[in-house]
Amino acid sequence: MNILFMLSIISVALVSNTNARVWFGTRCPNTPVIPDFDLSRYAGKWYEIESIFSQEYKCGFAEYAVQENNRISVRNTGTYRNSGEIRIISGEGYVPNPNEPNKLIVSLSVNGLFNFNSEGNYHILKSDYDNYALVYSCKIYLGFIKFDATWLLSRTQSLSEENTAELKKLLSDNGIDTRGFYKPDQSCNN
Repeated sequence: MNILFMLSIISVALVSNTNARVWFGTRCPNTPVIPDFDLSRYAGKWYEIESIFSQEYKCGFAEYAVQENNRISVRNTGTYRNSGEIRIISGEGYVPNPNEPNKLIVSLSVNGLFNFNSEGNYHILKSDYDNYALVYSCKIYLGFIKFDATWLLSRTQSLSEENTAELKKLLSDNGIDTRGFYKPDQSCNN
């Protein structure tokens, strides 16, 4: 049964348009804690500037709103590059450990060919709250299959080369591979 489950995960990853990386026999890196991270300052709209996740969308952005008990609502919006159809995926996030306020667990409801709820970690590695944010997610399945994804976000539809280079250096400094970034079109009026 475990082998069948593993083959299913690998098959979905290979045939989907997801560019999240799949590794075998590796671990997720320890990500830094930002002890004074302020979730309410982080809330609001963030544009996807570059990512290692999906190449099927353009004009992607996320909106976060603070709820009670260190929870946030999540609304991800993107436009399919091929059809122009707008896709919205909603969910909720929470801070499981108040001593690590920048490390959230996010659960999203994904509808499409397969309908499922996806839960994963959402670690904000760095943010100045007003201009940029760097987010990393990593999860191990079956003890040896690692899926990871990274997002460089901005409050506007662009980010300076200096900020981009600084954020990618932070990834490298934390043992996170920076190869394979995709830069989606952000020319939509959203």
